[in-house]
Amino acid sequence: MRITLFLLLVLPGVAAAAQEVPQQAHVLRAMKLANGYFMAKWPDPGAAMVAWNRAVYYEGLMALYSIDPDRKYYDYAVDWGAKHQWMPVDGVGTWLADNQCAGQTWIDLYGIDAQPERIENIKESVDRMVHSDKSNDWYWIDAMQMAMPVFVRLGVLEKDTAYFRKMYDLYHYTKTVEGGHGLYSATEHLWWRDKNYLPPYKEPNGQDCFWSRGNGWVLAALVRVLSWLPVNDPHRAEYLQNYQDMVKALVPLQRADGYWNVSLHDSTHFGGKELTGTALFTYGIAWGIREGYLDKKVYLPIVARAWNGMVSASLHPNGMLGYVQGTAEKPADGQPLAYDKAPNVEDFGLGCFLLAGSEVYQIATPPAANQDESKVPAYSEPKLGFTTAAAWEGSGRAKVYGLFEKNVYGRMPQAAIPVVHRTDVVDTAALDGLAIRKKITLEFLPGDTAAQLHMLLFLPKKVRTAPVFVGYSFEPNDVTEHSTQWPLKEIVGRGYAVAVAWYEEIEPDRLDGWQTGIRTKLAGVLHIEPYEWGAIGAWAWGLERMADELGAEEGVDTTRIVVIGHSRLGKTALWAAANDRRFAMAISNESGEGGAAMGKRDYGETIAIINDYFPWWFAPAYKQWGFHTAEMPFDQYMLLGLIAPRPLYVASAMGDQWSDPKGEFLSAKLAGQIYALYGEKGVGVGSMPGLEHPVGDYVRYHIRKGKHDLTLYDWERYLDFADRRLKSR
Repeated sequence: MRITLFLLLVLPGVAAAAQEVPQQAHVLRAMKLANGYFMAKWPDPGAAMVAWNRAVYYEGLMALYSIDPDRKYYDYAVDWGAKHQWMPVDGVGTWLADNQCAGQTWIDLYGIDAQPERIENIKESVDRMVHSDKSNDWYWIDAMQMAMPVFVRLGVLEKDTAYFRKMYDLYHYTKTVEGGHGLYSATEHLWWRDKNYLPPYKEPNGQDCFWSRGNGWVLAALVRVLSWLPVNDPHRAEYLQNYQDMVKALVPLQRADGYWNVSLHDSTHFGGKELTGTALFTYGIAWGIREGYLDKKVYLPIVARAWNGMVSASLHPNGMLGYVQGTAEKPADGQPLAYDKAPNVEDFGLGCFLLAGSEVYQIATPPAANQDESKVPAYSEPKLGFTTAAAWEGSGRAKVYGLFEKNVYGRMPQAAIPVVHRTDVVDTAALDGLAIRKKITLEFLPGDTAAQLHMLLFLPKKVRTAPVFVGYSFEPNDVTEHSTQWPLKEIVGRGYAVAVAWYEEIEPDRLDGWQTGIRTKLAGVLHIEPYEWGAIGAWAWGLERMADELGAEEGVDTTRIVVIGHSRLGKTALWAAANDRRFAMAISNESGEGGAAMGKRDYGETIAIINDYFPWWFAPAYKQWGFHTAEMPFDQYMLLGLIAPRPLYVASAMGDQWSDPKGEFLSAKLAGQIYALYGEKGVGVGSMPGLEHPVGDYVRYHIRKGKHDLTLYDWERYLDFADRRLKSR
């Protein structure tokens, strides 16, 4: 009976399909159930020490908070740290990795609210190790998960590579020296727990003793290090290779029920379900899928089987977790395990489960899209409350920009780098003699042909200095010249120049695109790591570099640059315009969720759906609003407001309900309140206009017949708007 009704609520269909991809709602429900049980049992965080086992729980709690921003989780973690004066066990003089584990949560909390006392003590503890010549402190593999993330996070915070170097020294010693030849098996790609389990020690079946949770700690450590370590760190490739080798070694060892045995190479030695090692492996593999290091088609069934197995066989209806091996160092400790048997301490097991859930959630199936207007939830939009343009410019704009920087797109690089502009080809009779066509290369790193952008520039021959449309194409340049989405003859014939490039040269539009795009290539020179911004930010940065190049072109009027984009590139155009006022006009064509459409409506493509399909476009924080749109302190009309008082055009298509045309209109309408501060009129109507009946003054809107596309009809309306707002200058 314990499985039937409970599974219908938490994991429908698991008995019939163990490999079925979990639903996001079910993953979150299971995490909240397990965590709620624990918080109710331990209402006073100060009653527990800051020892490693409780610290691992708080790692998991902060992971839950990252996808479910419930204030009580944050307060619970802060209370724990504050009641212990943010002090590691045994004080700042401790070098024991277990005692430093709490620093992971304290650094997380410092990142949310930078109160110095939250990290002063853990920093002093780690600094003493950094300034020491010793490298043999991590003599057991659990130490790597307890301490490595603290070292890497402090290195990032302090912008000091000494932390990274010391971390590697300690890791390298454990891996290759400890016990004579190190604790890592280069043939099995697994780890012995400590020197006591090195050969000739054997399991009952004669195999080496590779303890499940110990290896889980290592995999989790590698994940947490790779999540923060700068991409140009000299040892990053080794950590990544170790991670990938471990995953390949672990997958064949998974049991049919989704778990891993406590003894990875001996199923006869207390073989059976065990949650902690399984959860840590699930966490590590799911992370690799999300980051593009592992093939989703191959590895998602592994993750699904593991998560579904844990929820169906370990999670009680009241939230307790069964089959948890308590504090241990080998497979035999704490045995036998059972569904109804509580371990000697249960906090770290929950932490492992929450870590796993936080990553599974991000690759799980989001809620189905709603395209029924009657099912749009009740919502209220954030109020801006500014009455003058001066007040908006003085503080309001920066505050709103910060909300999008933090919650949606990530921060933009502030460092300026020298970009070489090279004109490769000039054709003075392009487009049947209407234009001069230039093929221009923008070189971001000298000698690196992979860090370039090839731009096509079409200059109308009949205009001395022309206003210019700047944007990206979905296809390479040679195809763009003949694309219906870029009717070049019509645009140039109206007296406008066109600068266009293929967006995938900035960053390939796929899960692992960041690994070969500018977010990695230019991380060092731009002083920004890939996780600090998304692909949309990178593409927007590329548009700004195109604007730089146009400043050197005599045939372009740089006071009249129009940035335009369709779909995901419409989102990009809006973010570029919000960042760079050189874009004198912005055009969003069917940009939808994460662009012009109101996120709180949960209509069409939602925040949850877009972060499932295209997580690399956005900052990591965006995903946390998938089930919390009503609580968002921002919405997309505020993004449009960042473009004020420059002319703005938002457009939709009736056959593109996925992009939420009504939500795009409402956003354009609400943005009018910011334009009004400058004395400019917005869309000027209270409800959506009819098909192909454009409305608006400084904020313009239309909805046309047809599907998701950028058409000649759209272009004609944009050219009319530009004639009206830019040509008269």
